[in-house]
Amino acid sequence: MATQPGTGTPGSNQNGAGLYAPGEVVTAAGPLTINAPAPQVDIDAGLMFVQRAYDLAVRNALRDQLIFDQFATERPTRLTHNGTPVRFFFTDDIPEQTTPLLENIDVDSVSFSGKTLDVSMREYGTAVTRTNLLRGTSMVAVDPQIADKVGYSAGRSVDSLARAALLQSSVAYGTPAGGTLTGTIATIAKAATGTFFLNSDVLQMGVATLQAENVRPFSGGAYVLVAGPKTVQHLKNEKDTGGWRYVTARNNGDAGNNIYMGTVGEYEGVTIVQNNRMPAGKAVLMGAEALAKAYSTGAGYGANPATVVSPVVDKLRRFASVGWLHLVGYSIFRGEAIVNITVDDAYRPSGSGNANTDDASVTAYAEA
Repeated sequence: MATQPGTGTPGSNQNGAGLYAPGEVVTAAGPLTINAPAPQVDIDAGLMFVQRAYDLAVRNALRDQLIFDQFATERPTRLTHNGTPVRFFFTDDIPEQTTPLLENIDVDSVSFSGKTLDVSMREYGTAVTRTNLLRGTSMVAVDPQIADKVGYSAGRSVDSLARAALLQSSVAYGTPAGGTLTGTIATIAKAATGTFFLNSDVLQMGVATLQAENVRPFSGGAYVLVAGPKTVQHLKNEKDTGGWRYVTARNNGDAGNNIYMGTVGEYEGVTIVQNNRMPAGKAVLMGAEALAKAYSTGAGYGANPATVVSPVVDKLRRFASVGWLHLVGYSIFRGEAIVNITVDDAYRPSGSGNANTDDASVTAYAEA
């Protein structure tokens, strides 16, 4: 037993008098800095038995919300066989006929044309390998951690593929003669160099652009706009008469709009989805059939990533691997069903800087 005086200084509420006999030793947890000089202490037991405690519940990193795959509503329904690329067909309507027919001659035959879209698939995936030594010596169960990380990697990777396809500025279609028809996605952006925030006018223009192309809303009856938190803040701070804040203040709670809860909900026929995986200053407005997804249904593949547990093949069975695998492709499906919106990458302030000082420039969808 090694006795030592403590190095701590008693406070005003501990005068240290009369509570111990001369030569008395106290077995203490330590360290010396939390003990007074007298009585002396023996902290050997404390050094052995008082150890750092660990919470075995492991916290993950703060994670993005994965939303983009759900917008790929167009998927193959009658595949001839497994193959890539997957080709989709589009046909035009025949012209309307409003001229009365004459009785004694036949009608002229008319024809129709169309276009195709090829969606190529590629393999994606990754794996984690751990040793038996790690599993046998870790205080934390590592297999659940690996499974969680592999699963989120699959989801985030697929979401990134869907997002990248959705944010393209054009889409390539094929013609019956074997040529290429390029569809250029509609855009809304500032006309010059002034201040340009997302507001009710921009939403109205975007909806009108989709409606002019006969684009249907999603099954819930609304179009969808995806934007980052800073861009959504533009709407929350729109204080013009008739703007989002003005309307919501008088109808708080309707259509999911709630100033108190900070939710934008549905506005101008558009469901506003906030997601921080959108590029800064960008928003995408879309209707039904905007995005397509092609995938294989062959062995080991499917509509979603497959979890793959590798066989253990080393001589002493010390290495175990688990991963994910997906054969998939995404593409814009109907170019008419998307409007790319570019606004200022800045928070919308109150006061004199709240209003837009630039007009919107709208470019409609075009094929050439």
